[in-house]
Formats: sequence, structure tokens, C-alpha cells
Amino acid sequence: MPRKLTLTLLVLATLLLAACAQKSSPTQAVEAYLQAQIAGDEDKLVSLSCAAWEEQAVAAAASFRSVDARLDDLACQEVGTDGDFTLVTCSGTIVIQYRGEDPREQSLPNLTYRALQEDGTWKMCGTQ
Repeated sequence: MPRKLTLTLLVLATLLLAACAQKSSPTQAVEAYLQAQIAGDEDKLVSLSCAAWEEQAVAAAASFRSVDARLDDLACQEVGTDGDFTLVTCSGTIVIQYRGEDPREQSLPNLTYRALQEDGTWKMCGTQ
């Protein structure tokens, strides 16, 4: 009897962890994409992008590879839908330092990001 209970608890724990791991939101997808972009992490950007946006994700990673950058006060929110896309806007500051120069701050561009659920996961899929 204890063996069945242990097995049942193990199965329930596995299902719970799987459910938690797959819970994401459009805002989390866009925030993760922006973090990977400023890190210049091409592989992560591609994995966070919908299939139609992967080529642009590669270019986005290249634009931050030669600088040290971070995002301060990143906050994203859902602002609506457009067909299958959930629209997300973000605020925050990009702090960029290039080759030892003084850091420069710039607000995130005033863009509306498009998030799409693809293969059960929210992905960043372009801007409007």
C-alpha cells in the first residue's frame, strides 16, 4: 500500500510541475524576449519567437552583441488583441555601455508587441 501511495504522489507532483512549467503569459513572453535581446542571446531569442519572427530575432540579437546592456524597471501589460495575437506594451529603460564609455539610458521604444500562442507556449511574434 505505501508503494502505491508513493507512486501516486510522484505522478501528481510530476503533473503539477509540468503544469507550472507551461504556465506563461503574453507579457512574460515579451519580457523574456526583451531580456534575451539586450543580452544578445540569439539562441534564446529564437526559442522565444514564433516561427514567423525567428529571422528578425537573429538580427535583434546581433544589435546588442557588442555592448553591455541591461533593462531597468521593465513592466509589460496586455492592451488588447488583434486576431490570434495578444497585444503587449512595455515600459522601462535600456542602459547601454559601449567599450568603457559612460552608460547611456534610453526609454524602451514606444512599440506594441504581438504575442502568439504557438505549440502551447506564448511567443513574441513581432511589433505593430
